[in-house]
Amino acid sequence: MSQIEQDFRRYLSKNPEVETCYQQGLINRRSLARRLVKEGMAKGNQVEAVVAMLRRFEFRKIQEKDKAIFKDIKINVKDRVIIFDFDKEKELVRTLDKLIAHTNYDKGDTLKIVVGSSSIKVFLDEEKEGTVKDILHKFNLKKRYKHLSEISMIFPDVAIDEIGIISTVAKELAVNDIVITELLTATPELLVYVDEKYVLKAYEVLKRLQR
Repeated sequence: MSQIEQDFRRYLSKNPEVETCYQQGLINRRSLARRLVKEGMAKGNQVEAVVAMLRRFEFRKIQEKDKAIFKDIKINVKDRVIIFDFDKEKELVRTLDKLIAHTNYDKGDTLKIVVGSSSIKVFLDEEKEGTVKDILHKFNLKKRYKHLSEISMIFPDVAIDEIGIISTVAKELAVNDIVITELLTATPELLVYVDEKYVLKAYEVLKRLQR
């Protein structure tokens, strides 16, 4: 793999909209090559080398089977979700069962706990914020994310064997300037958390994947 191709892969990871526009024929190979040279990915006399690299480069395309999977997803939205990001502590892990005791899943209460290597995140309804403060007040809270919406995408079971589903969702949201605050998977369900100001646009973008 040439240095130009390596740099181009990094470029696409930061600018996913370029790949989408290229595949849709909105920009041609030579104009993209000139743009990449202008941004310093290659020297001014390497336009032809960049064109050759783009000709060989394997851009990922959404296959028909991918479209069929997205057509069958079910999308639900829940507002007023809050995320607490704590430092990871053994005592905190032991205390979390008290939160579970205050959660009524039959009534649709939100409670998700993610234990990472250095932090513990707690997802719940904003109305339960007081409960968290009462139970977990002695633990170090690094950050709190408020006014979030939870977008639940439930895929058909066959989706677990498909490649690129999460990247497709992330790319479509990124292209539309939607910031993902958090993302969780519980196959076949994908949970995306965005600020409430993005939720309507995010919902429209994800619904378009079904068409």
